[in-house]
Amino acid sequence: MVEWQRATLDEIEPMPWKNGGGQTRQLVAWPQDTEEWTVRVSIADVEQDGPFSSFDGIRRWFTVLAGDGVRLYDEMDICVGDKLYEFDGGLAPSCTLLGEKVQDFNVMYRESDGGELKVSNAQAINSLYAIDARWVGFFTVDGGSLNINGIDSMSVPPMTLVWAENVSVELTFSSYGSHAAYWMLLE
Repeated sequence: MVEWQRATLDEIEPMPWKNGGGQTRQLVAWPQDTEEWTVRVSIADVEQDGPFSSFDGIRRWFTVLAGDGVRLYDEMDICVGDKLYEFDGGLAPSCTLLGEKVQDFNVMYRESDGGELKVSNAQAINSLYAIDARWVGFFTVDGGSLNINGIDSMSVPPMTLVWAENVSVELTFSSYGSHAAYWMLLE
């Protein structure tokens, strides 16, 4: 039987950024018992303009969950409802708020791991087939029901990440709302 783990945003203490521009809540850094994580998922509150932190060798996915949005590289606006923006974490783009503070969703993957992390919008693709996956994760803004192999169902509260490791599983998600939800699959 697969052991699913869970992290809900409200249960995690925020940590301030080194540059003072906001705070973050780390939902998971996997594997959890090592210094060098392979996958890291977090939610950040961006309170002022400034550059992203540089993470050499890290692939990143980023989107805005709440607020007016941000402008990256002085040219690209990312707002609530936009698709995930994927980029090289070593680039550390400039980030300008388009209004008041925003809350964003971040996924990081250490590329030296040798596998491939796929991150996709679960509103567009409501099923995920994970065959011999090293790690599979699911995050939802509104909450919903996660159906596992067409047999079991798991309720997922709003602003929650669930994940499991070393699985072969078929997952289907039914949302309680219309906001974003994301699949993460490490093969």
